[in-house]
Amino acid sequence: MLVRDLTAGGFQVSDGYTILYEKDACANYTYPALHSCFGNNPVSPYVIPVVKAWPDEYIGPTPTNTFGEVRLGYTPVYRLDPRDAVMVYGQMPPPGKYMSLVTYEWSQHGKWKAKDYNQWANTPNHPPMPYVFSTIPPDDPGAERIWSLSTLGESVNNVLMQLRSGDPFGKNRYFIITPSTSTDQALRRVLQAEGVSDDDIFTEEIPSRDAFGPIGPLGMSKNAIDFWTLFKYAIPDDQNAAQQWWGSFKGDNTPLKVMRVRAPSSLGPVQRYGLLTYDQRMAVSEAYLANDLQNLVNAVCNRAETTLGLHSADCAQPSPASSFMADILRDFGWAGPYCRKINMWCGDQPDAGLFGTSPLPLDSDQIYAVVDTLATETGNAMYVGLSVNAGSTYLAPTGVTDVGLKGSAKSYEDIVANTDKFFVHYFTRDCSKLINAQLVEREQDCTEIDPNMVPAQGQTNAIGDPTLFGLFWAGIRDYIAPGTKRGPNTAQLLRPRILKFTQQ
Repeated sequence: MLVRDLTAGGFQVSDGYTILYEKDACANYTYPALHSCFGNNPVSPYVIPVVKAWPDEYIGPTPTNTFGEVRLGYTPVYRLDPRDAVMVYGQMPPPGKYMSLVTYEWSQHGKWKAKDYNQWANTPNHPPMPYVFSTIPPDDPGAERIWSLSTLGESVNNVLMQLRSGDPFGKNRYFIITPSTSTDQALRRVLQAEGVSDDDIFTEEIPSRDAFGPIGPLGMSKNAIDFWTLFKYAIPDDQNAAQQWWGSFKGDNTPLKVMRVRAPSSLGPVQRYGLLTYDQRMAVSEAYLANDLQNLVNAVCNRAETTLGLHSADCAQPSPASSFMADILRDFGWAGPYCRKINMWCGDQPDAGLFGTSPLPLDSDQIYAVVDTLATETGNAMYVGLSVNAGSTYLAPTGVTDVGLKGSAKSYEDIVANTDKFFVHYFTRDCSKLINAQLVEREQDCTEIDPNMVPAQGQTNAIGDPTLFGLFWAGIRDYIAPGTKRGPNTAQLLRPRILKFTQQ
């Protein structure tokens, strides 16, 4: 009925569908296509809308099978005419801590300047340069297309949905992705005529410009920007119910539907959305915990030395700069507008605070301890993810959430205050020595990074850049500050510490 009413109103309509993107797709599709797996969320797959290409739409240079096999004539990376919209609608997942729909600018025509490349090549603590400045196709000096992956505004997350229309989990909701206010309003009228409440309809507005200039060009041409949309869902209340919801995307009766439309010219001139703006980030100051964090670092250093005879230059006083994780937004300024301006990859997330390290070696028995406040316990996140990223592919093969991190600092409560507000988590090739020596009291407090996750140096049967085998980096994502729709203001958070230990 929806298709009939849209067609009767003069809209061009084509049905799309969804695919489930899981980390196994990295080796089979994403890395061969792009030489990167873009730092996926390791604790949950993504749902990706796939649309049928318009007859006049230029497809590429991103291969259509970058995220998995798609039907002939369809693409997960799409262009938008000023009158176009993509609609995603259907049943939301079972209750959980987080879900969102977000659309990125995927790529744009252009080349970066040597001065920008050199600036970031000489800046530590971010992903390797091939992931920061990359062409499509990759490693092609003649390519005039760069991979952007930059935000175009706020994501439509469960907090925003809750504020508008109540608890969204398990309910039907409708999302419109469009650059045109007139297209949005016309689609809303059709949906309302079908009995859909306006409060259940959410629009991702593609802005016409940002702080550095126009966003575009739009259209179907080779040089037009293209877009990529993700539906994210994490930390379900009931893991079995969540698996059933995700599993339904492997069949024909999927809970989320996709439709692509083009509004008729009878609607009148296109009215574009204006300047890209972001909501202000808020946070509860963690400054009162600064001394406790340093005391916890000291206690971790002391226990590592006394139980296993481990040594770390990161335990020195004053604390070396190398022991602090980078704040991606505050230290680098990596947000969508800036990244588009200099033709770089961004990967920013408006509803998360992001911290990371530079690539770190694993193959000489190094042991890493991440020590930080747990933002869910300090009132600064609805959920926290701590991930492992493989240096050679930018795949995040594993990770742990606040559920597993909570309580990991408890064994230090006799000598450190407020341990319920912190976590301590270890990364290494072999966790057994830490467990046997009681450096960690719970097995879940150490993540073992085996060569299937991060290939060892000299390995010959693994995908990825061989020069980056044996390297990983840690990442922290603090999602949605309570009482807001955005990630926390990381200037109010204490900076995470990562301590590298070796045998003396």
